[in-house]
Amino acid sequence: MYVFIVTNSPGELMGWVRPFVIRLKEKERDIEPFLVIPPCQYASGREKEIAENFPEIKFVLGPRDYLKYVFWGRFCSPFPREIGRGVCVFLGGDPFHAVLISRRLKVPAVAYLQNPRWRKRFEKFLVRDEKVKRKNFIERGVSPEKVIVVGDLMADSILYQVKNEEISENLSFAKGFVSIMPGSRSSIACNMTYFFLKTCEFIMEEIPDIGFSLILSPFLKIDDFFNLEKAKIKKEVGPLKVELTGKEGRWQLLTSKGLKVDIVERERYHVMKLSTLALTIPGTNTAQLACLGVPMVVTVPLSMPEYIPLDGFAGIVGNFPFIGKVVKRKIVEKYNKAIKFCAIPNMHAGREIVPEMRGKITPEDVAKVAVELLKDRKRLSRTSFELKKIMGEGGAADKVSDVILEMLKKREG
Repeated sequence: MYVFIVTNSPGELMGWVRPFVIRLKEKERDIEPFLVIPPCQYASGREKEIAENFPEIKFVLGPRDYLKYVFWGRFCSPFPREIGRGVCVFLGGDPFHAVLISRRLKVPAVAYLQNPRWRKRFEKFLVRDEKVKRKNFIERGVSPEKVIVVGDLMADSILYQVKNEEISENLSFAKGFVSIMPGSRSSIACNMTYFFLKTCEFIMEEIPDIGFSLILSPFLKIDDFFNLEKAKIKKEVGPLKVELTGKEGRWQLLTSKGLKVDIVERERYHVMKLSTLALTIPGTNTAQLACLGVPMVVTVPLSMPEYIPLDGFAGIVGNFPFIGKVVKRKIVEKYNKAIKFCAIPNMHAGREIVPEMRGKITPEDVAKVAVELLKDRKRLSRTSFELKKIMGEGGAADKVSDVILEMLKKREG
């Protein structure tokens, strides 16, 4: 039995695909999951490399081979040649790619989506909760029989990661510690690490005995932090002297003002769970932190919007020489005004549970908000409770697996 999973970037791969394939293989050993990774502007470039280490995945079809297969029908062994066998599952990116794969293979497609797209091409839509089902699907004319509430896959991924990580005994600070989460794309992570290090210097001035850690995405390499002083955001936030010291597994960033930041490579989720507060950019990080009940300050400096990836035609035009930067700045400014929230828990709640700082902001601005939170233990505790409540409990991977297995049995039987 074949399952073809279509995904795109780090967050979806670790947060959705990982818990799903683990549970799927636990339920049915004879399942052969194939992962398809189309080209994506949000990708880190290491998705195929990381996914190939998932023992549950039979084979990973990377962006180049995907294009050859979809447009020219060139098979990449051991990607199956059989037509009409299996189910295609969309778990992130542009659903159009799942439509192409399902049509090429002549198999039904299922989408884990929170807004209906290509509604005639998907046999089932899997959604987070009853509210999403009613407001985003039923009220827009999608048949109730096509929409199944399964829960949030992100909660399952966090539970799995925390359960299977080794326990760290290296982090011990009297007043807790702040974790930096700068993202999983090297260009953005470099600039945001620079920005957050400046922020942490200001925090350290107010709370001298607090600790700091940088949770390194598995999609980044330590080499990305050797040249932080070349970060382009330096022009906007001012100079920062930083040095990478230590050895493999025990790296640390040191600044000229005495700030010490431990780089966490192996026990990411455990350290995340222990964090008093996190400084992060929007994305999957915000959902992961929320599932663990970790308060955060979500930061989007827009002084250099040309480096923010965009979808579709806007992303293409934004990459044109000279005029692209101007166009992209306008698009980002307009988009920023249009969206109410960028942090996933805030989106789910429809209100601000954790502070969002967007626009022309400085590291000192972010530090002031962070210090205010760190000094208010009652608010931290209340925020932690609200985050866990809004993200819900695990179990989505189990329900998604059941839907797929039922469809497979109907086709096989």
